[in-house]
Amino acid sequence: MKHLKAVLIVLCAFAVLTGSAAFVLFRQAPLPAARTRLYEDVPAENELRDALEVNGVGDSRFFIRFPKKDALQAVFVSQFGASPENTDNTEALNDAFAYCSENPGTRLVFDADVYYVSGALRLENLTDVCIDGNGAKILYDYRGSLFTLTGCECVEVCDLAFDWDWDKLPLGATARAVDVKGEKNTIDFIFDIPAYAREDMLYAISQCDPETGTYGAKGTYIESYDGQNPDVVKQVAKISDDTIRVVHNGTFSHFGGNSFILRSVAYGGSLIDIYGACRDITLDGLKLYGGTGMGVIVGEKTSHFALRNIFIGPDPAYADVRCTSLDADAVHINDSDGCFLIENCDFSRQGDDDVNINSGVGWIHSVDGNTAVFEADGSMNVDPGDTVVFRDRNFDLTDVTAVVESCERMESGIRQVTFREDLPKTIKKGCFLFNRDNTGGNYVIRNNYFHEHRARSLLLQTSDGLVENNVFYKTTHNAIKIIMDINGVWHEGTGADNIIVRNNKFIECSVIGTEIIEVGTHLLDKSNRSHAFTNIRIENNEFTDICGNLAVVNNVNNFIFRNNTVTLGSAFRHDVGQGRAYFLRDCVNVDFSNNTYTDASPLSLTRIARSSDPFVWLRVNADMIRGKERVQ
Repeated sequence: MKHLKAVLIVLCAFAVLTGSAAFVLFRQAPLPAARTRLYEDVPAENELRDALEVNGVGDSRFFIRFPKKDALQAVFVSQFGASPENTDNTEALNDAFAYCSENPGTRLVFDADVYYVSGALRLENLTDVCIDGNGAKILYDYRGSLFTLTGCECVEVCDLAFDWDWDKLPLGATARAVDVKGEKNTIDFIFDIPAYAREDMLYAISQCDPETGTYGAKGTYIESYDGQNPDVVKQVAKISDDTIRVVHNGTFSHFGGNSFILRSVAYGGSLIDIYGACRDITLDGLKLYGGTGMGVIVGEKTSHFALRNIFIGPDPAYADVRCTSLDADAVHINDSDGCFLIENCDFSRQGDDDVNINSGVGWIHSVDGNTAVFEADGSMNVDPGDTVVFRDRNFDLTDVTAVVESCERMESGIRQVTFREDLPKTIKKGCFLFNRDNTGGNYVIRNNYFHEHRARSLLLQTSDGLVENNVFYKTTHNAIKIIMDINGVWHEGTGADNIIVRNNKFIECSVIGTEIIEVGTHLLDKSNRSHAFTNIRIENNEFTDICGNLAVVNNVNNFIFRNNTVTLGSAFRHDVGQGRAYFLRDCVNVDFSNNTYTDASPLSLTRIARSSDPFVWLRVNADMIRGKERVQ
């Protein structure tokens, strides 16, 4: 400890001597300009509609309209032939939804029972309609998009449960992996629930906590999505009531001795889709117990929507035998037109992220006059009349915009867009483009419980977001990730400005050892030399029981991490890097101050932020080393 104190004294002297120079250098990077605040007018009175006011960052305001149930004409799904006695209610329910489309001002009511369906349910062009589940459950085995809203306005879906038919195919099961002695590349999976010991449960294999059977083993991470690849699995056979034996190519050679969640499918079709420029959509009181893909997908310029009081997790009646809920993201919002609310929800046990908010980004391959060829994933939409914005090769925002004349898909992942005018010479191969008409900003995420799932909790890749009063517990990967991510499979994130994360609780997050909060760009696993993110504030949060780094931050101009409480706790093994923040070289105007470390000594390295840039290091640590608090 004496040696450490001596080092800190030297660093303090160095900081005092060079602090002025560092200050001058940092002032060479000006703070970002303030954004224009969204402030919507109060909607006009409407006898069929009410409105929810949502206040976001910077005193912004928007309204989400929803139908007045008491003002609607009630009809019942039974009038269209839907019945719990039917072997398949798909056609009857679609007839009921078609009636709602033809009759605005309808409240469609279920009986409180179970309705089996085996096909897609389509809600098209509904206006001023409430789908009132009345406590009913839809049981299904359809692997495509099950429940799709397109072209709808002022629609609410409430008090309805959805569950996968586990008798047809179990979605997941916990099992112990045991190497077979004397047999090279042979492993047994011994299932906790013998009824789920099936040869087709190898699509995805993720290590889990052996005590709880939930995603996330502390401090370790073993996973494979190759379990049904014939090049990986050479042979699989059920050898007893609770055991399958797998002969493999060596991929599972390090699995033995660990516990896993085995899944039969992943990304096999979403449960609820909201597409086609819907507006004023509310999902309230829904229960999504199981599905082969994502829970809720929102896109295609949809705006002004609310996800409230939604439960995602195994049906509590089967909680002792079902370890999974959805097999992909709970909520995936891409290329929406923003203005949305997620509140009072409980998301757990799904096979990917809790909430992924992004807008698609294109990577330009070539430019010829008014035509550009670019790479993007299938979620990015560029339609005639849309305005496209460009970033340069460093991902810095340009002042170039262009209006789309046409866009066509070429080979997989490649598109050609033609603009009304020629592009300037500055827009060339390696630049980026995105659609200004669906940037997905202005959102509030509050009072939710995100816990015990396979991946990240929140991916925040659009602007003007407020995240407050949530609880994050036992996430496998990052609790919050603010990124631009292009990896050849997906192309997500156009840069983000003005995000506030405040008054949240983070408990045992990032259990495999990744940082709790990550900010940065990823272009084929490399960071861009840009300030893609601006005005990011992390304030007044509680971080408890930390495994690895507190935060790793890059590509930010004006990052504030202030007034947070950090408790290392005893849930994980202590090491020198536990609970520290790490700022990479593409950060400017960083404020890391007034944070309280409840169980780290004043000389602990946990309190000192790391950085690959010495001036960033000085900026965030000099005052602390001198024993002073920075006053902003």
